[in-house]
Amino acid sequence: MSVLPAEVLFLRRLLRFLRPYWPLVVLAIFFSLLASLTSGGIAWMVKPVMDRVFLSRNYAYLRLLPPAILLFFSLRGVASLLQAYFMRKASLSMVNDLRALLFRKLVHLPLLRFEEEGSGRNLSRVLNDTLVIEPVLSTVFQVFLLEGFNVLVLTGVALSRSPGLTLLSLVVLPGIAYGGQHLARRVRRHRRRAQQTIGELTHHLTETFQGLREIKLYGRTEGVLRLFRRGIDRYAELLLKITKYREGSKSLVDVMTGVGGALIVAAGSYLIARGEITPGTFFSVLTAILMLFTPIRKLARSYTGLSDARAAWERLEEILRLPEETGGRLPAPDLREGIRLEGVSFRYPEAEDWALRDIELEIPAGKVTALVGPSGAGKSTLAALLPRFFDPTEGRLFWDGMDLRELDLSSLREHIGLVSQEIVVFNATVAENIALGRPGASRREIEEAARLANAHEFIVRLPQGYDTLLGEGGLSLSGGQKQRLAIARALLRNPSLLILDEATSHLDPLSEKLVQEALSRLMQGRTTLVIAHRLSTIRHADKIVVLEGGRKVAEGAHEELLASCELYRQLYRLFEPSSVS
Repeated sequence: MSVLPAEVLFLRRLLRFLRPYWPLVVLAIFFSLLASLTSGGIAWMVKPVMDRVFLSRNYAYLRLLPPAILLFFSLRGVASLLQAYFMRKASLSMVNDLRALLFRKLVHLPLLRFEEEGSGRNLSRVLNDTLVIEPVLSTVFQVFLLEGFNVLVLTGVALSRSPGLTLLSLVVLPGIAYGGQHLARRVRRHRRRAQQTIGELTHHLTETFQGLREIKLYGRTEGVLRLFRRGIDRYAELLLKITKYREGSKSLVDVMTGVGGALIVAAGSYLIARGEITPGTFFSVLTAILMLFTPIRKLARSYTGLSDARAAWERLEEILRLPEETGGRLPAPDLREGIRLEGVSFRYPEAEDWALRDIELEIPAGKVTALVGPSGAGKSTLAALLPRFFDPTEGRLFWDGMDLRELDLSSLREHIGLVSQEIVVFNATVAENIALGRPGASRREIEEAARLANAHEFIVRLPQGYDTLLGEGGLSLSGGQKQRLAIARALLRNPSLLILDEATSHLDPLSEKLVQEALSRLMQGRTTLVIAHRLSTIRHADKIVVLEGGRKVAEGAHEELLASCELYRQLYRLFEPSSVS
């Protein structure tokens, strides 16, 4: 059965991942060959048994048949079991390596590219696409090894007995090959569509669960359910077509087996009648050929499975080919002079407008710099440039006079702490969530950070204190408690640069007071960039930068801006009306 070059290349790429497990593969090959030899031995024995025992009426040899049959089939069963075990072990290890590589790739993608792909689609590729490939790397490789050897051994047995009969029966193979390739192409095309559909469904589910409150509030549950039902029906329809084409390859081989068997019986009967072959030779060839079509059927089905997995692999390769975020080689020093932005502009992919345009800015070390402006002014985008979540489209950023692109990424980010409005709480203990700021910190250091963040009192009231498992999203914690955990993380990290992105938004007065106290401790003597819409929280900042439409329109102290900047006065009146006389 011929194999398309595309499938050969696909197998070669997959086999790269098998290299660390070659001893297991060698064992699998050995036991595959042993199992195939026993199959050939069974077909080979038909001639002497038929001619020397039954036709010659030499029944004394019959007593040897039961132990011989038991030996052949037992050996074949044990060899097949060991072949399957070793190949499965190697392939499962290989799939896990592939999953780990894919997950690592996604984690190291530039943030913009990751967000373009969508978390639901990325989740689908890590889990669903690798689930499609897994049976190929185990079952299909097993079939190719075992049944491939079976085809070779049984063909050799049949040819040795009667080349003419054997070649006559194999005229159906081109039909099997052509039909198998045609069905495989259809399987691959529909699998690609199915994987795309399941990725969209996963993305839809992620969005639905994230926005479940809004969906319930605005009465959109039925609409969401209709969309989901439409998606799963489409997915089921595609899977049904895949099943039809995959099983079609099996049915094709069954039909061709009947054709080949009929040809052998017709030709063999003619040759026996003319005395050109013995009945033993005829039945030996017939047994070998009928046994041969079973592995051919399995190979044809596995070939369509190979094309099925190739579609999933192509989606994985789209991710594996993406460039990872890169940094320089220089270690980032503690921030002593400050950060400088020179002509910095930034535009999101496929966006028409610039998020930032021609920003010239100094962020002095050890001082508090605040960014203010209406929604969409570019405040959070500017802050995201500092840890290099994004790189500027134009212009450069400098850390103590060193271009940010020349600094090692890990080293740079070790000097940066972030407390934002949306706090991520992981499904881990309280202590582990705080230690995210500095893995390996001692319990004493974790508790000290929690005390400074005004978090210790509520933590010790939790069921297991610092060992309490917070669960997915930390749903049992209030917004203020999550904020204080984030502050404890930042305190434990002790960063050179602290970014506060609307860290006190949507808090009740008591929580805000506790958070503000903790933030004051965290900001003390530290370079801090504050993004806030409540201007009372930043009126004492050393420098306030006013942004509008992605441009810097003014900078200065609070009182100075109140006197000179109309936009700042408008924002102050809007958000702090009680402070305006």
